[in-house]
Amino acid sequence: MEQAQTAGTRMRAALRGQGRYILLAGIIAGEFLLFGVAAPYFLTVGNLFNILRQVSEIGMISIPLTFLLLSGHMDLSVGSIVGVCGVSTGMILRAGGSIPLALLAGIAAGTAVGFLNGLIVGKLKIQAVVVTIGTQVLFRGLCYILTSGRAVSGYPAAFFTLGTGDVLGVPISVIVLLVMYAAAWLVLEKSWFGRYVLAIGNNQNTARYSGIRVDRMKIALFTLCGALTAVASAFLISRLSSAEATLGSGYELDIITAALIGGIDINGGSGKLQGTFLGILIIGILRNGLNMMGLSVIYQSIILGALLLAAVADLGGKRAKP
Repeated sequence: MEQAQTAGTRMRAALRGQGRYILLAGIIAGEFLLFGVAAPYFLTVGNLFNILRQVSEIGMISIPLTFLLLSGHMDLSVGSIVGVCGVSTGMILRAGGSIPLALLAGIAAGTAVGFLNGLIVGKLKIQAVVVTIGTQVLFRGLCYILTSGRAVSGYPAAFFTLGTGDVLGVPISVIVLLVMYAAAWLVLEKSWFGRYVLAIGNNQNTARYSGIRVDRMKIALFTLCGALTAVASAFLISRLSSAEATLGSGYELDIITAALIGGIDINGGSGKLQGTFLGILIIGILRNGLNMMGLSVIYQSIILGALLLAAVADLGGKRAKP
């Protein structure tokens, strides 16, 4: 009898823990129902695959950004990093460089600017929000200098396979996204690195006294964010066939909104990667459905802003981390 009660208690606790994810899945189902009725072509196979392609790039960036949020930090420069990496990759391709060389150059650029963010935050002890607002403007300005305000295009045909190709009908970018999420989940849930991230998010001082090299972890997290953002930028310019100075603008707000909707504590230390994944799907489906309904980008921004406020209000009762 006692064992049955214990099992029941555990089951109820598990269901409570999964409550947010059940709610998010319900929201996704509601979006499909709403847009399926309001937009005749929303539920076509072609559009559903289009949604998956569109969310794959921000999904890739959401992985390292979720790690940063869980550690109690934020990177508002990821949209500009997409621009820097995409333009760098595109310029080498246009100049006749090989695809591997262009991809490596883009990843190197992302790693370098991510390392710069981490170095300033970790070693100079400046708040990540302040640092990345500054580097957001800096990197975007660099994009305009590199492109002179013109689109960078003229890539080899083989490069377009990255963003538009598929394997057995599944877009390559979606396969890469799922592999990255699976690997990131294992790191976060099963490795010392994931435990350190959560420990820093819960209390930096306690983590430091426990022997965790907090500054090095910050540098590693921002560097990882830059590198994976570069990977996403390669898929993006392959799908769009060009790179512009404005490439990636607004991505940071979409991803942060998705993470907060998914239950990531903006103060750090609490949340699951699967919550971010569901949040990304909600944002992607919402944008696609509103576009098909012909709703202006202005009104889309208002809706997303309201979602962000709702997510922050939901998590606002949690304590701030020192």
